[in-house]
Amino acid sequence: MMKRITLLLCISVLSAYVCAQLPFTRSEVVRDMRRVADWQIAHFKEVPHDELNWVNATFYLGLIKWAEISEQVYNDDFYYQWIERLGRRNYWQVDKRMYHADDVCISQTYLDLYRKYGRREMIVPTIARTEWVIANPSKGPFELDYRKPETVERWTWCDALFMAPPVYARLYTITGDKKFLRFMDREFKATYDYLFDEEEDLFYRDHRYFTRREANGEKVFWGRGNGWVLGGLVEMLRELPRGHRSRDFYENLFIRISKRIAPLQGEDGFWYASLLDPDSYPSPETSCSGFFVYALAYGINEGLLDKNEYLPVVEKGWNALVSAVEEDGKLGWVQPIGADPKKVTQDMTEVYGPGAFLLAGTEVYQLAGEGTETLHYLSPERVRQIKAMLPEQPRGIGITYKNRAYWDELAKGKAAIELVNEAERLDKKSMPPFVDSLYLDLLSSGIRLPGEEMLKARFTYVWKLAYAECLENKKRFIPAIEKGIIELCQQKPWSIPAHDRSLRNYRGTDYYVDLVVATEANSLAQIAYMLDDKLSPEVRARIQCALQEKVFRPIRRCIEKDSLFYWFTVTNNWNSVCLAGVTGAALASLPDKEERAFFTAIAEKFHSYGMEGYGDDGYCSEGVGYYNYGFKAFILLREQICRATAGKIDFFQTPKFARITQYGRNIQIIENVCPAYSDCRIGLSPDASVVNYCDQALGQNSTTSPMSGIPSEFNNLSLNLPECFPVTAWEIELTPEIQQALQEGNDPLRTYYARSGVAIARPQPGSSCRLGVSFKGGNNAENHNHNDIGSYTVVLGKETLLGDQGGPFSYPGDFWADYAYEKYKSKGSLGHPVPAVNTHCQQSGAKAKAEILQKQDTPSEDLFEIDYTSAYPDPELESLTRSFIYNRTGEGSFIVNDTFRRRTKGTFETAVTTRADWEQTAEQTLELTAGEEKLNIQIEASGEIEFTSETIEENAPPYTRIGIRLKKETTDGYIRLYMQPVNL
Repeated sequence: MMKRITLLLCISVLSAYVCAQLPFTRSEVVRDMRRVADWQIAHFKEVPHDELNWVNATFYLGLIKWAEISEQVYNDDFYYQWIERLGRRNYWQVDKRMYHADDVCISQTYLDLYRKYGRREMIVPTIARTEWVIANPSKGPFELDYRKPETVERWTWCDALFMAPPVYARLYTITGDKKFLRFMDREFKATYDYLFDEEEDLFYRDHRYFTRREANGEKVFWGRGNGWVLGGLVEMLRELPRGHRSRDFYENLFIRISKRIAPLQGEDGFWYASLLDPDSYPSPETSCSGFFVYALAYGINEGLLDKNEYLPVVEKGWNALVSAVEEDGKLGWVQPIGADPKKVTQDMTEVYGPGAFLLAGTEVYQLAGEGTETLHYLSPERVRQIKAMLPEQPRGIGITYKNRAYWDELAKGKAAIELVNEAERLDKKSMPPFVDSLYLDLLSSGIRLPGEEMLKARFTYVWKLAYAECLENKKRFIPAIEKGIIELCQQKPWSIPAHDRSLRNYRGTDYYVDLVVATEANSLAQIAYMLDDKLSPEVRARIQCALQEKVFRPIRRCIEKDSLFYWFTVTNNWNSVCLAGVTGAALASLPDKEERAFFTAIAEKFHSYGMEGYGDDGYCSEGVGYYNYGFKAFILLREQICRATAGKIDFFQTPKFARITQYGRNIQIIENVCPAYSDCRIGLSPDASVVNYCDQALGQNSTTSPMSGIPSEFNNLSLNLPECFPVTAWEIELTPEIQQALQEGNDPLRTYYARSGVAIARPQPGSSCRLGVSFKGGNNAENHNHNDIGSYTVVLGKETLLGDQGGPFSYPGDFWADYAYEKYKSKGSLGHPVPAVNTHCQQSGAKAKAEILQKQDTPSEDLFEIDYTSAYPDPELESLTRSFIYNRTGEGSFIVNDTFRRRTKGTFETAVTTRADWEQTAEQTLELTAGEEKLNIQIEASGEIEFTSETIEENAPPYTRIGIRLKKETTDGYIRLYMQPVNL
């Protein structure tokens, strides 16, 4: 009792100071909330729970309250859009169990979205579920026993008071139907009567804790359990009308628990897993702390709790919560899923932790001062730390023309001589003009190439002349270079037309930084660094102005206004390419060291989003071509920052990056021949410069050919710079974890990417087998997705005989439209070696996925079997499985077998897709020939078959789809393809 009195006295003394000056501002609260929300969204794919699960539902509730602040105050509806998309893809369903309180927790978010958008479909499943429960009330006992489902049909554990009652309260507010309040009131009070301890003013988690005691002899009261209750009361009080007969009961209960909770706060501002025995569990616990801060702040804002008494508790609790947020936004010290106090560590997190944090922040925001601090995503302290790491002057990644030993030696090579000769020809011509009609052509024709090729020619002209000037060093190209640079700086749009359909860049009204803007900005900055004083001060000033106008100011504005460009948080190649370009341009050109630190901090903060597009096993779902592009950008980003910070910041220093570095080798089927999944162009192999760089970074000897020192693509000089200069890649520290990661994929016979369900099966080295294959499961919601579950590739020697034929060589203007899967067969399943079920093609989305039924590997044979029924929107389809059997004995063989079952009769066909010459050599036999390789395909089926063929040509070399169809409709059957090499 004395300790409690002392604490209350301290609180009252502190409150006078706190009320006079708040220790945080609204902008700080918002920044921290955004950090936590963004981190959780960025890592949402790693969450092991179903999207409708209560664990996720708690986060959604916090996120939607944060979304309201973000939209109303900062005009940013990103978070509303994220939640709304989640609801749509789940058809606004609640979870499976009819009575279980946890399974309707998500309805709170649906109902809040309904109040914003007013779309009836958002609440129909919730109303159906709750009305059924009200009409069929459970008579289950209150003695919880997880072995007996009937004991969780009522609210028999205190967590349930957060999950379900607020749903019924919201439904009353929305519908006006009092039955929802009557049911909520009756069931809540039944739980209260059973689990509330009148002496301690706290809730037991469930009946099993009535007689248990902590190590200090106190009763067991779980921190988060009582946090659930208090947070649930907040949600109910928001909805309960004034004057309702039970309003006083819930208000009094809220005040009663709040008074009990406040003195239990630790000196560090946290509450603990065990409320009455913190010494047994001395670690902070942020999920219960978040709920308590949320409730107490709400009580102050609503006038239910005295501000002078409780505000210091709230402020102390909020500061404690913020201290548990890591630099990247991860909230630590979250106790895992459980039912009672457990030990917590700093690295522990769970989705409801950020949910509680966001709930707390939305109430704390109302208590915070306005402040004058500029809002942005970055920690000012981190920017200051990075500033101390950077050199005093900006530096590019290349070598200036003044290093004549390097350039004169390079100039002797064949590629350098050819480049100088080409520069002479370019110098005699004018720079290709900017043609407005070509830039605008996309809007009328839908064709991308005219505008893109025009821009590419202009950039390439300048970069080639500049590189040739460094090689030759005679200044004869400088006049044309300076004229070209001035034209580029005056040219309003650097972005390609496909990324400027609103013409904001074309008109110069509101610049958007896209892939081309970022990479060409870096190219310009790097060229200016390499040419150094060869460029006049006026031209150098032009470059600074253009970079500020088109790149740096738009980026800073989007950070400070909390309106991020798309690519900041996207999980594909855009993130790496844009960050590499913007960061490199800043490090090479900005005189102000703090500005360089600002952009470096942006890269440190947001680069993890791009890396989310790779599996933890290192797989690039976008395919080999985008690995060459996107990961090449990432290694540029990494190298630029390593050099600028002398290795103090290194994005490679994790096992995941070690695995990604091995993708270039592990994706090969036979000698640089790779599968062309996603939008990969057929025939592409891993970029030698990427493989070389990764080998250097890992301290390994590369087996690829050395580079010439001349960029392979001048239209994207930025991404090719690391391969051009003889500076060894910054080596990473080979920790035991990284060494283990490198060993995991070191199997000459096979590579298996478990997360994406992609397998590579190779011949035994030195054997007579020259047949190699790849096959995949996966899902139809990958980056650069094709509807291709069950696709495969067959390689014989160095020829791809059949299988996935990859993506277009250039994108049609509407390739990303919703209808593209139907319009472009190369993107939809009809252009892939997969079935059509009763004319149904595969559907898009994460729910279309392969369930792995069997996977077996032996020295002689690899077997992989998937169930991909979910990929086909055929309501009559009961099952569809595909097995792949690769045998590497002798000359090798490969079997692809589909087995299906339908409720009613229907058609079924599979397909072979190939660019090889082909012929039907027997009734059920095909023969494919490419170069000096020939493959025989024997077809076995459950009935008679017939063949069809069509040519598919969509911005890529044509290929043939050979349909293999069962002649008669049937309810079940199979088609099996048996493939073997044929000796010529």
